[in-house]
Amino acid sequence: MKKFEEQLWIDKDKKIISCLETNKVLNENFLEVYNVLQSAIDDGILMGCDEEDFKKKLNRLVDELSFSIGK
Repeated sequence: MKKFEEQLWIDKDKKIISCLETNKVLNENFLEVYNVLQSAIDDGILMGCDEEDFKKKLNRLVDELSFSIGK
């Protein structure tokens, strides 16, 4: 299993976000999503799903996400 690596976060002006607290929160959120997705993949495969098909479905799910606050 690949180990989670902290990410560099880029703002809308394509500059690296330098605020330590912002980076901490973003990386914590990313790790939480990583762990939930890993558990879902593990469960799916244990229940007989094809791994590649499951990943394709997760990718489609992510592609459908967009900023939703205030909409």
